[in-house]
Amino acid sequence: MTTYRRSALASALVRMWRGWRVIVPIVLVSAVLQAALTWPAYSVDRGWLFLLLAALSGLVLLVAFGLIAATALRVADGRVGWATAQGALRAHGLRYLLWSLGLTLVVLAGLTVYRVPGIVVVAVTPFLLLAALDGASNPLAVNFRVIGRRFWRWLVTVLIMAALLVVSSLGAGFFTFFVRTPLAALVVWLVGGFVMAWWTTAWALIYRNALAGPSAAPASGPEPSPVPAEATSGSGAGAESGG
Repeated sequence: MTTYRRSALASALVRMWRGWRVIVPIVLVSAVLQAALTWPAYSVDRGWLFLLLAALSGLVLLVAFGLIAATALRVADGRVGWATAQGALRAHGLRYLLWSLGLTLVVLAGLTVYRVPGIVVVAVTPFLLLAALDGASNPLAVNFRVIGRRFWRWLVTVLIMAALLVVSSLGAGFFTFFVRTPLAALVVWLVGGFVMAWWTTAWALIYRNALAGPSAAPASGPEPSPVPAEATSGSGAGAESGG
């Protein structure tokens, strides 16, 4: 397993392409869908239509992030294909969905009260959905366990991402101000999709490094019972007599 050396972000920028078979199509398709969902907003002024388009946009983002995160969790082990990403999403999709909805509601509540609480919630839960997709029985506990084990790595990465987010938000706002069409949405979602894949891979590498396992989080199912020592020694004796 290869996670990162000095910089998780630098390593993620390289290792994310081990899952290009999943990441590239997902980013392209989701960008096209998001741009298509943006088009009616320029021609139809209906409140119910806006809510419908927002819900569809959220669904596209949910599926896209789930597949990208499932891929990012396994790039430390080598190349990742569709079977691996889809398998993880099928196995833990319900847990991922419930934790995603819960996190979204908490973040929106925080942003409604004041921006700072919502931003803080996002900053302290970067491993939550990764743990849910990894099959953790308590993703929130695993999230804070990883932060505790890699506190300074988490803090530095959050600060770097925050600075990059400010710069990219200004750039996106400047671009959409002059290109006010779905083309602007397409470009923004394309760039944003690859940045999301990069950052998600960075968090996944830190997650895997902190928990150090092929499937790092403890699964919700029962653990296999250990093999008794007598049975092991008995089988060994039988092998010796047979050889």
